[in-house]
Amino acid sequence: MQYFTLEEFTRSETALRMGLTNVPTPAVADRIRRLVETLLDPLRSEWAARCTAESWKNPGIVVTSGYRSDELNRAVGGAATSAHRSGWAADLKPQNGRLREFKQCCRSFLATRDFDQLISESEDAAGTPRWMHIGLYDRNGQQRGQLLSMRNGRYFPMTD
Repeated sequence: MQYFTLEEFTRSETALRMGLTNVPTPAVADRIRRLVETLLDPLRSEWAARCTAESWKNPGIVVTSGYRSDELNRAVGGAATSAHRSGWAADLKPQNGRLREFKQCCRSFLATRDFDQLISESEDAAGTPRWMHIGLYDRNGQQRGQLLSMRNGRYFPMTD
């Protein structure tokens, strides 16, 4: 794990506020490491190269939601089938605030890779997300290669 830490994946203000435990089992921690090594670290390198080429500042990526225990997932209103519960998914934001460009970079990056989902979450009318969700496998161990946009609580094929 070059750019991300396990602590980033388990940190949760909601869990702290509600006194919930959010510690992954060793098997889930291994899945998080696989997600990071397979997709997130290489994506961070790709994003850094793009930021450098475009003279954008700070290529860092923040994990806004990583692993969620069952209790935490319920507390935040997550789906019962959420890949966050098994360590296969993360919600991400670029530190430089270039969400539209980050969305495009994620989509381009995943075009040649196996993955489960890329979701442009809570998009505005222009197709700019509030964050990006990336999953390696679903709860059944499948990689569906889904590219989705979520607007007004509904999912659609991903916009540009």
